[in-house]
Amino acid sequence: MGELGIVVRGAKDCEAALTAMDARINVATLKALKASQTAAKAAVKSAMRGRPRWDHRGKSKRTGPDVSLHLTPHHVSKGGGPGKLTGRLYGAVGVVKRPKPLPEGGFKGGVGCGGKDSVTNNYRTVIEAQYPYMKPGIKKAEPKMAVVWQAAWAKAIR
Repeated sequence: MGELGIVVRGAKDCEAALTAMDARINVATLKALKASQTAAKAAVKSAMRGRPRWDHRGKSKRTGPDVSLHLTPHHVSKGGGPGKLTGRLYGAVGVVKRPKPLPEGGFKGGVGCGGKDSVTNNYRTVIEAQYPYMKPGIKKAEPKMAVVWQAAWAKAIR
């Protein structure tokens, strides 16, 4: 039988193009992850900003003059929602600022409420169990996340 010879031209160019595309995909993945984290954080925080539980705060040295929010009814029963969750718990909701690259590719990030040694650690699980804010917030942000990922990857593979 005769020998068959093949000449391949452009292998280096193809390899360079694939390497560049891989770099663009990594950048797009990182940007999409950060945008998804930000969307989830905003949605979680919005779940913590409910209707105030009381309409009126009386005058005192500490709080200042009377405040009326003109709500109906004037008082929300104890069985209602959490009202406004502000302060340390609200401020403790955050994202991973520098997502870590994974050995098999991609990045690892996240959204959470306080760290392991956070002052909110004692009561965040109690409040979450009584008035869920993390799970509904993430669920609310999921449609936005899908759009962000699709747009980022579509741009990267062009």
